[in-house]
Amino acid sequence: MWERLLPPLQTAAIAAAKANDAVLALTGSLYAYGPQPGGRMNEHTPMAAVGHKGRLRRRMWEQTLAAGIRTVEVRGADYIGKDANGIYSLLIEPALKKGNAAWIPGHLDMPHTFTFNGDMAQALVTLASEERAWGRPWHVPSPPAVTIRELARRYAVAAGRPPIKLIQMPRFVMRTAGLIVPIAREMAEMDYQWYAPFHMDATETADTFRLTATDLDSAVRNEVG
Repeated sequence: MWERLLPPLQTAAIAAAKANDAVLALTGSLYAYGPQPGGRMNEHTPMAAVGHKGRLRRRMWEQTLAAGIRTVEVRGADYIGKDANGIYSLLIEPALKKGNAAWIPGHLDMPHTFTFNGDMAQALVTLASEERAWGRPWHVPSPPAVTIRELARRYAVAAGRPPIKLIQMPRFVMRTAGLIVPIAREMAEMDYQWYAPFHMDATETADTFRLTATDLDSAVRNEVG
């Protein structure tokens, strides 16, 4: 579906930027990097994805650069925050509300960077207006990486509910289901992000544009409401 829907949207966005002499500010992800040594990525990490979603992200960014327009791509990690479609809304919130255990398709004790979606919005606005930002990717300043276990604990505290039990799903489950179920296949392709450390470094972005990350507990409270 990505290959069918995203390229036409990207082509249309490039055409609109050209027609209106506008800056095209793109919301990017870390997919294009692929697995990295130690799970560490900064603004200069090479795009070395081997999966189809990561390769597509790389092609789309290269297409935008080749279009000769003013553009910038702002890359973030997995989102947290109000209305974010992520680990809380999909896995933790339903379990918290029912007092059930949550099955997690990832290692419970690996550090993982999470990006507050409000910080992504702020970074997009700031970098789109900064000429020195154009023509390259930047990372959204984000809180220090935490484990899924710790993140779930903080959500429970913010919601005023007892901590839930987390059950680590065996890695082969999604890979086996992916032989039949398309969404499971898509998740299995990106599971390297969840079974090893995953650190996004945004030091250069923060230092260059004086952007700071919202602290993790504030982002969690924003999402829990």
